[in-house]
Amino acid sequence: MIEISQNIFEIVLSGFNKLWTEKIDESKIDFKSHPIVAKHENYKYEIIEDAKNELLLKTWRETDIGSGTILKNVKNAINVKSNNLIDWRKKDDFKKLKANRENEKFLYDFFKSKIKDEIAFDNFVEIGFSYQLIAYLFFIKNHQKYMPISQEKFDEIFSSINIDFKTSHNCSWKNYLEFNEIIKLFRKQLSQRFKNASLLDAHSFLWIYGFQLDETKEKVKQEKPTQKSETKATDKPKEKPKPELETYTPKKVVDLDDLTETANEIDYIENHRKLMEIGDLAEKIVLESEIEFLTAEYPELAEKVRLVSNDPKLGFDVLSFEPDGKQKQIEVKAISVNRNAKSFIITRNEFIKSKTYSNYYVYCVTELNSENPKILRIKNPDFENNNDFSIEPLTYKITFE
Repeated sequence: MIEISQNIFEIVLSGFNKLWTEKIDESKIDFKSHPIVAKHENYKYEIIEDAKNELLLKTWRETDIGSGTILKNVKNAINVKSNNLIDWRKKDDFKKLKANRENEKFLYDFFKSKIKDEIAFDNFVEIGFSYQLIAYLFFIKNHQKYMPISQEKFDEIFSSINIDFKTSHNCSWKNYLEFNEIIKLFRKQLSQRFKNASLLDAHSFLWIYGFQLDETKEKVKQEKPTQKSETKATDKPKEKPKPELETYTPKKVVDLDDLTETANEIDYIENHRKLMEIGDLAEKIVLESEIEFLTAEYPELAEKVRLVSNDPKLGFDVLSFEPDGKQKQIEVKAISVNRNAKSFIITRNEFIKSKTYSNYYVYCVTELNSENPKILRIKNPDFENNNDFSIEPLTYKITFE
């Protein structure tokens, strides 16, 4: 059983207070009224309110099951204005559900509490929903009991205060219950300082503390000295004698009798031109998608989105932005899918830049010529160390003197 000591709470409180140095009489305000919270976190209360208004749960009737209304309402509750409690790529997971009677019956039973939450959680996992999306659905069902989750961020927060608990790659009912239990323990401590502290307040309290971790990492990154290997002028490396290259002799020859005449010569220039056209179309689709996504709520960011593929040294094709203004470096790949296997070619420069930039994406575009092309978004891919990817060398550069 995880416990939250007074010392752990004070560490988080200290990090929280660093953002606001002016004196505040905490006994006279609730947590939501704190200037730090009002500035950074109160949008969460708006999200839950807007989500419930879109969900319209009280209007649901059993006769609605199978009509498509229930699925539509849940989808609207997910896509409420400024909802950053779910990564925008994860929202697409909900599209896996078809508006049939079986799925709407499941959603009806879940939100109306006609099935156990544990069973519902396992069903969501089986459907293929991400941990983040599942947690959000539980959050809008009962925000007094369940909280949204961002695994990587909360793992970092818990680790910094010596709480031995991880959510990343641990999508399970047991893990989610423990996560919410930790938030409840912080709420208990927070209630002693602020009146009427809610579970969502405790969630925001931890999240704001996490800002300090981001600042610390950025500071360390800026202060880290650049190490350069220094060589003394006197320490000249000894030149090794160059070996003479022997003339290469093939081990076998081609049997001319086995050769068949090619019916049509391959037009490599034409093939290259077609590939360029496909690539240009994929870039255009991504560019328009990014602009469309940002225009609705963040028009000032939408105006800054740029196509930069004419500068190959950059290592990406589209410059875009997250809703919080953070820059996104997007490499676009037009791909085809073969028995669920997806692949694309990446240059050495793109490979290096995927590890260099802070917010690098690979957008894989399929069904380019359809009315609704699909975009698979991969964020900060660790191609070398992630088992989801396999790397196959297709070309080699040979150098000799």
